[in-house]
Amino acid sequence: MKNVSIQIVEMLFENPLELLEFEKPQSHANMTIIPIIYKGKSLEFISVNKAEELGLISINETDTVSQLEVVNNSDKQVLIPFGVTVHGGKQDRTIWEPILLDSGGKQNISGINKGAVEQRYTVPAKCVEQSRWNYGKGKGFKSSNTRLHPNVAFEAISSVGQGSVWNEIQAYRSEMSYNANIAPTQSYLEMTENIENETEKIVSSFRNLEDQCGIATFINGEFIGVEFYANAQVWEEMSKDILKAFAIESLRFKNKSNEKSELSYDQLITALHNLNLKFTSRNGIGLGEVVEFESQDKKWRGNTLIHENSFVQFYIVSKRGGNTQTNMREPFFQTNVEQRYI
Repeated sequence: MKNVSIQIVEMLFENPLELLEFEKPQSHANMTIIPIIYKGKSLEFISVNKAEELGLISINETDTVSQLEVVNNSDKQVLIPFGVTVHGGKQDRTIWEPILLDSGGKQNISGINKGAVEQRYTVPAKCVEQSRWNYGKGKGFKSSNTRLHPNVAFEAISSVGQGSVWNEIQAYRSEMSYNANIAPTQSYLEMTENIENETEKIVSSFRNLEDQCGIATFINGEFIGVEFYANAQVWEEMSKDILKAFAIESLRFKNKSNEKSELSYDQLITALHNLNLKFTSRNGIGLGEVVEFESQDKKWRGNTLIHENSFVQFYIVSKRGGNTQTNMREPFFQTNVEQRYI
């Protein structure tokens, strides 16, 4: 019998309108978004950013580059979304799968000690700062306001591919013509800081709707990707970071604009229908199951976390341009839990 979580994801692609409501498109320059309202079961959790703000979670270095330790002291479930970047330790990292940490920590969000045992997790990470190997401000990390833009996220989704992530970051540096003085440690976070004013202008041009949970994004009239959550409040908290990631993508192609076509919901639904995807699943680090998917032509990749038969986080993007090298030492995209920490 087919895995239930995979069946749920397949149903989304087969009939998007069963679970998603698409609102009126919003545009700025070469970027257009279609706001998404999620009609499925809403889940109660807080974001890693909120948990940090309240002092209920800590992210720490381990002896292995591909692992971080996360301690959850909250009585709430905490989402660490795919593509979040953290700054600190010996080099900046990204978390490459969505993780929902269970509740049961020592404090609630008002700071009252409940006397429960803290929850500790080892989570998989990939480096997004190739040329630093020393502590700046200790072994701890803080989540940043920078999410991976689609081309880097595409490479990070696979359970292998550290070299591919570095290659894509270097391709981004070349595309944006950054000189050696910008991000000398090859820090992805520092590279994106260089266009902060431009991305902020793009992000501020879009408005969040009531009950909105996500977006479908088009660049130069071409469908690029979708991200949504089963919690409207978490979406609202994280929406600027997510829009910024797609804004980075729009700036990559601002001088390569195609003739714009009028977008329609049918275009989006047809695009989702026509993706010929292969699905794999595994147990999540915390709660739920991670489902990964890749198109047969290897131009689309995505992942989602399914918990209580609902989408905690859903993400899919296409790759456009960027690095074209093939690293023969890395196997093809696959779900292999044994490779999580290699």
